[in-house]
Amino acid sequence: MKKIVLFMFCFLIFAFSRAQSDWELKHTIQFPRLGLLSLDNQGFIFISDLEGNIYQYNKEGRLVNNFSPHRQGALSQLEAAWTVNIFTFSTDLQEYRILDRFINPVSQNRIPIDKITLAKMATLGNNNIMWVFDEADLSLKQFDYRISEVLQHQPLNLILAKSSLEVKDIREYQNLLFLHIESEGVYILDNQGNFIRNLKVNLSQKLSFWKNYLVYSENDHLVLMNIMTGKKEEFELPEEIIPKNIMINQYAVFFYDDSKVQIYSKAAGPLKNY
Repeated sequence: MKKIVLFMFCFLIFAFSRAQSDWELKHTIQFPRLGLLSLDNQGFIFISDLEGNIYQYNKEGRLVNNFSPHRQGALSQLEAAWTVNIFTFSTDLQEYRILDRFINPVSQNRIPIDKITLAKMATLGNNNIMWVFDEADLSLKQFDYRISEVLQHQPLNLILAKSSLEVKDIREYQNLLFLHIESEGVYILDNQGNFIRNLKVNLSQKLSFWKNYLVYSENDHLVLMNIMTGKKEEFELPEEIIPKNIMINQYAVFFYDDSKVQIYSKAAGPLKNY
């Protein structure tokens, strides 16, 4: 009996060690004063600093391009996952900007105060629109930036009647709108602003997606939560990693905080089948 118990103990230790060693660190980007990070579908990495400058890295972690705006200010949103455009928004400056894949500005402007009083968060949507959370009247507004007009106005207190409406993040993904609300999880709305479901998740980072999963860390694990079913899959984190944020693309898993980005091979790690 003692031999069986000893064998099981050794097996568990081995399995745990193996789970940790499955991770393979490929590159590290040292980046003091890191603000936001986003990934495009070509393997490029985009990082903003606290002044709103944007730096583009290739998948090996080598700097290949950068952009500096005329008006400096921290970004609240950086989205590079769109096929053609990169989107940025600054709450402090009340400005949005759309750039091409080479981070050249295509469209940029201030949020029109006569239509949106206080834009707290914004995300790029399909068909030349932006979804904006207006903190002044606690509403979602669908804004066509080409003609500077609000197309839809949805009071959030009617859609989410029992919510605190402390919106921390907003993102359009797979033609759905995701709202992270403090202490309540992630609410999913359709592209007309109608409520679909609430994912009960304790999120402490920017909204991050990979395929049909919401990506985040919880209790020393990387978690993939299916956005349709709410089912969770958990994976042991690499040794000595306490990530502030996690992102995934087809090549790698990215763990980053306010001073560095650690890039782990996806093919060689526990997420190779995802």
